Formats: sequence, C-alpha cells, structure tokens
Amino acid sequence: MSRIALAWLVACLILAGIASSARAEAFGAGCLDLTLADPVEGGPMPAIVFFPTKTDGGPTQVGPFTIAARRGAAPAPGPFPLIVHSHGTGGSMHGHHDTLAALARAGLVAAAVEHPRDNFKDTSGFGTDLQLVGRPHHIVALIDGVLANATVGPLIDKARIGMAGFSAGGYTTLLIAGAVPDFSLREAYRRAVPNDPLRKRAEAAGTQRRKPDLQFVSDPRVRAIFVMAPALGYVFDKAGLAKVEVPVRLYRPAADEVLVHPWNAERIAQMLPRPPEYQVIDRAGHYVFLAPCPMLLALRIPAICKDPPGVDRAAIHARLNAEMIEFFGRTLGPK
Repeated sequence: MSRIALAWLVACLILAGIASSARAEAFGAGCLDLTLADPVEGGPMPAIVFFPTKTDGGPTQVGPFTIAARRGAAPAPGPFPLIVHSHGTGGSMHGHHDTLAALARAGLVAAAVEHPRDNFKDTSGFGTDLQLVGRPHHIVALIDGVLANATVGPLIDKARIGMAGFSAGGYTTLLIAGAVPDFSLREAYRRAVPNDPLRKRAEAAGTQRRKPDLQFVSDPRVRAIFVMAPALGYVFDKAGLAKVEVPVRLYRPAADEVLVHPWNAERIAQMLPRPPEYQVIDRAGHYVFLAPCPMLLALRIPAICKDPPGVDRAAIHARLNAEMIEFFGRTLGPK
C-alpha cells in the first residue's frame, strides 16, 4: 500500500471513529430508581433505569460510585430499545453503571435489578433455587416494571428488547433466552475439575429447593443477548441450549481466575445451536466487566478491582460499551 493510500485509510478510520462516537453520544443520560416486588418471595426488589435525555446528564453520586447520569432529568422522546442487565453473584445493580449510562447516551433505555438473595448485601440464596431458578423471574419482573413505569415505559419500543449479563448474570441471560440447565451434569464437572475455586457452587448447585413449586422461566420479548463470562456453563448441554435461537454475543476473559476454562464460555459457544459472536479478551481477568473501581472500593475489595498487568479496564470498557451498542443496534433493528 502506498503512503498516500495508507494516509487516506487512516484518515477514513479516524473520521469513522469520530462519527461513531458522535452517534454514541447523541444524548445525555438520566436515571431513576425503582422499587419492584420480588416475584419469588415477595418484599422489595430495587432496580435502576438509565434513559436518554436531551441535556447532558450526571454526575450522580451513589455510594462509592460516580454515575454519569442525572436523577430527575427529563427523558428525550422515544421510542428507544430496552436493554435489561443482570449482575453477577454478590453483585450490585450499580456495578455496571458505566455501561448502562453509555447505552442511555447512545439512545437506549437500560435497566438493572439487584437480585434478591444474591447481592452484595445478602448472598443467602447462593446455590439454591432462589438464585438458580429465581433469577430469571426477577428479570421478567424488571421488564414488566420498566414498561409499566409512567416515566420510562412510554419511551420504550416493546418490539426491541435485549439483555446483557455478567457471570451468574450471564447464566441468567441464557435462561431468559430459553436455556434449561441440567444440574446432574455437575457430577462430570466435579470429577474433571476437583480443584474448582468455586467448589461450593459445584457441590450445591441445584440441590437445595426452598420453593419446590418454583419453575424456570424464559421471556420471548428478549430478542438478543450479550453474555459476559457466563458462570455455570457446565450445567448446559446441547439439548439445554437448543431453544436459544436469538443472536448471541459472548465474551470470555482469557485469564479468568474464577471460572474454569473450557467449562463455561467456551462450552456454551460450542453448544449453542446458532454460532455466537464469540470474543476472547486477552490477558483480562473475570472482573474486568465490572465498571472501573473508585478508589474507596479498590481499597475495600481489591479482588474485584485489580486487573492483571497490562490490562486497562477503562480502555476495555470503552470498546466493550461500543460493541454492545453496535450489537443491539444491529440485532434489535431500527425503530
């Protein structure tokens, strides 16, 4: 390639990047808190919704997080797609705030729930049906609650709903898309991986039923899914994933210190009936999908905040957020 041609290509790429950035920042971002009813056990279930605004959003301080969205902001007129999000075990509805705010600034409504019995305040449902069967019920209630809300419900195009999830939230996302786990498969996993760092999960998964009548649910309103470092991949086989027919984008961090390769993302990628858009993030650890940590959080919980050498979490999120926006824009279609 000649120098002139190379210079022209570089210029075109720069201009394309600027145009893409301009589209991604077409709006400001607002946010509001919801209190929903836990459909599994009753009681309150907190959630947060990010939405596009006509004016610049944020910042809003929520605990240790500085969120780039403004409470009480007036929403821009829709219709917009809705993306619901599921956090990992022991996580928070604010743990992916940068991604949710980026979606709002790109013209999508984004909502996250704090899963009862499986959040940073309360993990008492870990390994039981309250977690492993209850989580998709929480997501169905989240979608219903957002659509019914007087402020954000009228903004949403009900034909364009997607879902994203991290770790146990990735497992939850697969269930919403129609996957059905088989917990008897954990026996083969336990034999193959006797030193699993999450051995407690491998031993407990699916064995304790606190609500014997609780059944798995999916939600056909969700038309595309974005799955990050999904947990419990070993409880799925081809039959269990056969009904996942929506577009899937799937990520695996190459240096995942929590989930054993190839029993999770890799296994799922190979068994899905429709080949996913599969990405491996070089050198990254499991928690790279969480928002970059503020200093206070990094001091208190370094395990989820410190990345391997050479990994720039902020740079990865800039790319990841852009890829999520592009994926849902393409798979959910135009308004």
